[in-house]
Amino acid sequence: MARIRAHKSNRYATTFNKSLVALTILSALHGANAQEQDDQEKAASNEEEVVEKIEVKGIRGNLLNAQNLKRYSDTVVDAITADDIGTLPDRSVLEAIQRLPGVSIERFAGPDDPDHFSVEGSGAIIRGMTQTRSEFNGRDSFTANSGRGLSFQDVSPELMGGVDIYKNQTADMIEGGIGGTVSLRTRKPFDSEGRVIAFGGDYSYGDVAEKGSPTFSGLYSDRIDLAEKGEIGFLVNYANSQLYGESHGIQSDAYVQTYARDIAGAEAFTGADNNGTVWIPNASNLLKKFDDRKREGFASTLQWENEDETLLATMQYIRSDASLSWHEQAVKYQGGYYNLDNRRTRALEGTEFEFDDNGLFGSGTMVQGVDGWRAADGNNDRVIRSWESGGRPQFGYPYQFDSRVKQTDTLVEDLSFNLEWMATDALELEADVQYIKAKTRDDDVVLHTAAFAGQAYDVTGNTPTMTLIEPYFGYRDANPDVYAEGNYPGFTGDPAGDSNYFQDPTSYFLRSAMDHWERSEGDSFATRLDATYHLDSDGIFTSVQSGVRYAKREQTVRSTSYNWGPLGPEYSSAAPAGWLDTIPVDASNFELVDWSDFHGGGIANIPGNQTIHATEAYVRSIIAGARPYMTAGGSWEPYPDRPGVDDKYGIFTPGEVNLTTEENKAIYLRVNFEGTGDLRYSGNIGLRYVQLDRQADGAVTFPDLVPDFMPPEALQGAPLTAEIVTDWLNDQINAGNYADIEEAIEAEENRWIGDQRNYLSDAERNFGNDAEERLSAETDFDMLLPSFNLKIEVADDLITRFAFSKAVALPDMSDIRNRATLGTESIQAIRPISNPDPENPPEPGENLIQSAYVPAWTGSGGNPFLKPMESTQYDLALEWYFAEVGQLSVTYFHKDLKNYFIQGAAVQEYTNPTTGQVQSALVNSTTNGGKGKMDGVEIAYQQFYDMLPAPWDGLGVQATYTYIDASGVPN
Repeated sequence: MARIRAHKSNRYATTFNKSLVALTILSALHGANAQEQDDQEKAASNEEEVVEKIEVKGIRGNLLNAQNLKRYSDTVVDAITADDIGTLPDRSVLEAIQRLPGVSIERFAGPDDPDHFSVEGSGAIIRGMTQTRSEFNGRDSFTANSGRGLSFQDVSPELMGGVDIYKNQTADMIEGGIGGTVSLRTRKPFDSEGRVIAFGGDYSYGDVAEKGSPTFSGLYSDRIDLAEKGEIGFLVNYANSQLYGESHGIQSDAYVQTYARDIAGAEAFTGADNNGTVWIPNASNLLKKFDDRKREGFASTLQWENEDETLLATMQYIRSDASLSWHEQAVKYQGGYYNLDNRRTRALEGTEFEFDDNGLFGSGTMVQGVDGWRAADGNNDRVIRSWESGGRPQFGYPYQFDSRVKQTDTLVEDLSFNLEWMATDALELEADVQYIKAKTRDDDVVLHTAAFAGQAYDVTGNTPTMTLIEPYFGYRDANPDVYAEGNYPGFTGDPAGDSNYFQDPTSYFLRSAMDHWERSEGDSFATRLDATYHLDSDGIFTSVQSGVRYAKREQTVRSTSYNWGPLGPEYSSAAPAGWLDTIPVDASNFELVDWSDFHGGGIANIPGNQTIHATEAYVRSIIAGARPYMTAGGSWEPYPDRPGVDDKYGIFTPGEVNLTTEENKAIYLRVNFEGTGDLRYSGNIGLRYVQLDRQADGAVTFPDLVPDFMPPEALQGAPLTAEIVTDWLNDQINAGNYADIEEAIEAEENRWIGDQRNYLSDAERNFGNDAEERLSAETDFDMLLPSFNLKIEVADDLITRFAFSKAVALPDMSDIRNRATLGTESIQAIRPISNPDPENPPEPGENLIQSAYVPAWTGSGGNPFLKPMESTQYDLALEWYFAEVGQLSVTYFHKDLKNYFIQGAAVQEYTNPTTGQVQSALVNSTTNGGKGKMDGVEIAYQQFYDMLPAPWDGLGVQATYTYIDASGVPN
């Protein structure tokens, strides 16, 4: 049964209805001439014979349908269609929509994570803006994470019948997309004329990962005629896919300003006052990431329509279950940054750095070239200080060898019911109800082994190159007699010397670990009622639409910060570092990672081509509940091990659980108009009013400056000083508990002596006692959003279009969480001897901590009072449809922006709820900026070159170009 719905507001339906009227009039006149019934049937038969149905399918059909969607739309739209299952042109929705003008995708794992590439992208950027809105079949949709919209990479493209991107607004559209609205369309049984059974599959092979992965999808759709009871249709669609990916990255560590006078090769930049500077990266980092992405999607639809086609009911269920697991192996600089007066990076003795004309580093061999502290006592046989026998004034920096596992699982379930009723010939009513439930789980743990090394780095080519060098830079191999006495693990008695330094476990120690956890969930209930009244007057106004919508969204975000802590660090005076050959950890928990194929070879050069990392299995065992070994100098406490965590997951403290509730009430009025004279035109004008109520519940967490190691009870209460500690040590020696100061300081039970937090003032300790205070905030906003759209058919194949609207974008959920986490960047310890003399190193007990202080209190958090971003926006387009599948369009757009979202810091005063101690902290959060503007041009072209001889007559081109000029807004 072909479905022809009356009063549809598109040019196809309007033209078709007029043709029906004309044919009816002609038939009436014909009947007045008293023609015989059989003549009428013959005439009708003849009429049918001249009608030829041409159906275009496949890629060309998809492009034709997308072109028609754009051509006959009510506002500025670009689209991709996939009428046949599995014909969306890419393996992900994101990759598909980047084919459209003005659309690009985030290639990193996130906009704030340039360390990690995303194989399929991680977010849509429309017209240079990330403030986009996502929807399923015209309804809101979201993933329960820190964002507001849907994670498109988690959606199976095989479920999609098409993707529409609205770049301007009409009054009936749900607000929220300044950049644009991305509407995902799934298939419905009444979209097809009968039964449809389809299966699809493909296989992808990654040449870097050297692994293949399959995709499978299937669809069944059917329609059943129930005679006088109408017609019923049902559809089920399932997709399952897996993708393996591997990405390699080399990056410069932070470039820091350095006095040119200290750097060999920088003499041209010293300046007349000898204070000229150059810019040098501390080092470079290497990263390899292995992705395993799985997606499982399911969509089902049940439709019923009555016999006279005045009532249509549609129920849809969509489920998207996705997981992304990745394992990263990395080599990262860990030598610190210091300040301008204390930069430590130098060129290797006998070499020079190369710079460009602006004093920017080009190449050179980088070392830790300043005498002084390198590692704590107890590590001197492996990290030799310059003043010791065999010590060198230049040495390598500590480097970290990461093994990181991140497992993210997302689930989105969307259930909706829609009822369309043609109440009269002129009045259409539509009711819609939707419920969404979403969950996100994220486990993220990394273990760091570490070793000392230097490197030669060159950024002058197309791709940077890095050579990792053992920390003695060949000196030990060239002068073995210097190290003939004593025991130097990895060198003494090893015929290979330092040539196998990076494959030798004695070179590495288990340095640190970090964990992060998330268990978030959200649900949303939305309902709307719309009415359309078709006007039968001869005027230009054709119909009036109005509607109301109510939506309530609750989202609970349980998310920790990133919790770094030492396991066996080189800097602890409590114990030597956790050297792999000395700690009681099975050697099978570590592995040699091969870098010979990095970037295809020639980019990372490491003697022996291998470095030692924790195995993936070892890291996953930590996620499962095992705990890594720690020396006496380690203090990492995994988040699940903390006291006071929640009962549901056993991970989160109350301050890490944030509930945000938003209620959205909207009403709109839209008037459609049309002119059919010599210059045909159509359009709409409308107004939408929105009221948003927000409640955010969370907590402020005060700094955790509680010492890991407490002093004896007699010394507790008041801040420690060097004098207090010295007197106590002497009392212990006199009592015969220790032979001397050195033994007493290095005793495991006296690790509190090196804990800087024991030396803080009372005010600082009372503020930083790890307390939490619950917070609650309420706010509301009113938004009035006008819109106007005009389309003029200059010629049969030429359209000009103008669109105006005021649009808003709501902030990400992470930005409006009522949460603040306070802390401090560092604790500064004051010692009697701040710069050890290489010729006369301090004696034990001479360099105890005198006092300690917090230089500044800092913090980060959300802003529950964040206002919506606003945009007054215009589009002016010229669209030329020169062929059935051929178009050239040029669109100019302008946006006046207000209240855009920026990261900023402000000083706020906080009072500790348990002690009453007040301190001021510089807290970083998202705030509303001022005003900005954006101008841009989009050009889109597509054509099939049918005029070419076979087999080239199937060749086609689709090309887009976008230019954007923005001012007054953050990049």
